[in-house]
Amino acid sequence: MAVIERAGEVTPEAMREAVARVLASTAFGKSKRLWRFFGYVVEKTLAGESDDIKEYSIALAVFDRDPSFNPATDTIVRVEAGRLRNRLAAYYHGPGSHDPVVIDLPCGGYVPVFRPRDVERPAGPAPSFFRRAVSYGNVGVVLAVLVAGVLLWRASTVSRVPHAWTLDGSTLRVVDIAGRLCWEKHFPPFDGNFPVLVTDKTLIGDIDQDGQVEVLFNLVPTGGGATGGSLLCFDQSGRRRWEYRYGGAAARRFGTRSFDPSYRGRLIRPLRLGGRPMLLTVANHYLWYPSQVALLDAVTGRLVEEYWHPGSIYNGVLHDVDGDGKDELVFGAINNPGDGLGHPGVGILKIPFSQAPPLPLAPGDPFPPVTGGGESAYALFPLPDVNTAVGMLPVFVNFKVEAGRITAETSLPENGGVVYYLDFRLNVLDYRFSDNFKSLHQRLFVQHLLDHPLSDEETRSLGKVVTFAAAPDGNSPELNRLWGF
Repeated sequence: MAVIERAGEVTPEAMREAVARVLASTAFGKSKRLWRFFGYVVEKTLAGESDDIKEYSIALAVFDRDPSFNPATDTIVRVEAGRLRNRLAAYYHGPGSHDPVVIDLPCGGYVPVFRPRDVERPAGPAPSFFRRAVSYGNVGVVLAVLVAGVLLWRASTVSRVPHAWTLDGSTLRVVDIAGRLCWEKHFPPFDGNFPVLVTDKTLIGDIDQDGQVEVLFNLVPTGGGATGGSLLCFDQSGRRRWEYRYGGAAARRFGTRSFDPSYRGRLIRPLRLGGRPMLLTVANHYLWYPSQVALLDAVTGRLVEEYWHPGSIYNGVLHDVDGDGKDELVFGAINNPGDGLGHPGVGILKIPFSQAPPLPLAPGDPFPPVTGGGESAYALFPLPDVNTAVGMLPVFVNFKVEAGRITAETSLPENGGVVYYLDFRLNVLDYRFSDNFKSLHQRLFVQHLLDHPLSDEETRSLGKVVTFAAAPDGNSPELNRLWGF
């Protein structure tokens, strides 16, 4: 017999036993609808997912309605909820009159409530469909019945394998290939920049190579500076497998500055490493410059290795750049620790990151690594003075990795950009300007936002990409001497 700890409180064990008692009875007769309805709402509640219990989700998960379900014209859920309440009341009036815990389905909602009650049997005869006696056996048998009963409603959705997803506000809905709801999750409101700054919001696939489909979701809550973002992994049925908090739980120190663990996930890249399924993720700090590239175990979400870059990483492509049969990460970023716009940067990371031999720094090198280095190759691009004049970050608006070359286009004010073609050693193969570049430069000069007209020397200098042993400070004054403007 389950133990109730205090008046008004029901232990999880008592809840499970209460469910098992109902499932072991003839409470719902031969009504598969009621079995599925009851199984769905109690499983969600016992799993701590009562926020997911809505009329819409019940209609799709239990009654096979399609995503166009409209509760204003289809009352199936409310009608069946009324039947379920009546059957539960009849059960607790009859054979369940001595149950120590009562399960109610309050009017106006669909979340079951578990409450202790007096075991004294209410007056009045039990309804006829409860005349047959029920034997509960020991707790182990009762719990086995619970599992079997809950599986009854699951059986009807076993073929619903996650295939696609939609977001409605902060509600994630996952559907199968036929568009039927597999499950949904309700999250707190998202960060306002979630639609723009999170590139890979959700990823569906056999992430851990176990033959089942998993769903990865980049959670970015509002007020992320206080809570930080996370990568969530759900199994095929919607149960949470693991959660990885970007940046870890503790503050990170680079140089003399300390940064709180408040990161916004951007990219998710699945890969295999030594036969093991892994995940490569990129997360940028909410306010400041650190960006984390994390290598995660896809089965457990455990951090294997991490790399840090002094500025936000916006692009990432897995490609075998050195022909060894293993992919590297080629990334595009803005390198701007501290004050200033910084410079666009491209880096190449071996996977795992520790495979890259440390590149030696010359004595007195004016460009030491800001966040520890670890790149197998790294280069900075020039900062066009037209960007400086209007305060626009020269982020990459086009970034591709193809056979033998990298294409990287930095943005200019009023559209357009500078396109660079690099080899896999980050040497410039070619570069070109958008058609508006010269006229834009001239207009800013006439408006006295620039103090010089465009010269041939500046044009040539804008085609220069400088490689470094490791990612330096992209706002270092020492960089000015590398470009002739």
